[in-house]
Amino acid sequence: MAAFERQKVSCLSQVDLSKKGSIDEQIMDLVQYINAKDNYFTTSSCSGRISVFSELADQKKKHCEWLYITHSAAVEEEVINSLNGCQGSAVFKFEPFVLHVQCRDLESGQQMLKAALISGFKNSGIVIGKKANVIVAVRSTQSLEVPLVHMGELMVSNKYVEFLVNVANKKLEENQTKIDRFFRNLSDLLCVHDDSDYTLQKTGTPQKRKDYKQDKLSMHVANRTSQQCNVDEHTEQCNDDALDCLVSFYGGVS
Repeated sequence: MAAFERQKVSCLSQVDLSKKGSIDEQIMDLVQYINAKDNYFTTSSCSGRISVFSELADQKKKHCEWLYITHSAAVEEEVINSLNGCQGSAVFKFEPFVLHVQCRDLESGQQMLKAALISGFKNSGIVIGKKANVIVAVRSTQSLEVPLVHMGELMVSNKYVEFLVNVANKKLEENQTKIDRFFRNLSDLLCVHDDSDYTLQKTGTPQKRKDYKQDKLSMHVANRTSQQCNVDEHTEQCNDDALDCLVSFYGGVS
């Protein structure tokens, strides 16, 4: 068994050490899809969450606690009630989707990164580890963090807390839309990549494989953009920005 396969088996067989202890339902299908692919496996993930985070004065992070947390739409009354009795500080947070994927090689990593960028996750990137592990981090910039309580005193009105909850819920909806878009784009790109691999095996001609792959990839991205341009101008802009980014960074993605 090759090194990548050993790492994949080891990682996916470990106990989930996150606070929740399981994969978020909102991204279960996406994570299972990625882990079923020979060239990828996920190392950590979060679908996005809304929370109230508290810590007592002069204490370190390990002494902090979550007063409220949800991966679905937050409830205004529950958020307000979670602040009752808080003796230290409390911060209201929205944290967007994040996914870390280990890839077999740089080419596989480029495919994953491209899918992330054209889906609007512009804060995504590739990290090469000390052991040459290729990790793609899929991230966005939709976070929100607002202090609510300081030294046991509520610093804002309940009406403002309700406003924050509505803003965070809206961000969570947008977050899920981007996740769904990422799933679709990733499926399209990997499907084209698999087709090109089959062409190589059948013809035994690397040059034909490269040309076929480039043509099919361009056709898929063009079709996806054409289908969505009338209903989602944001997606079209993301596609253009992402492709420009990839060309400048990699000199073109094959």
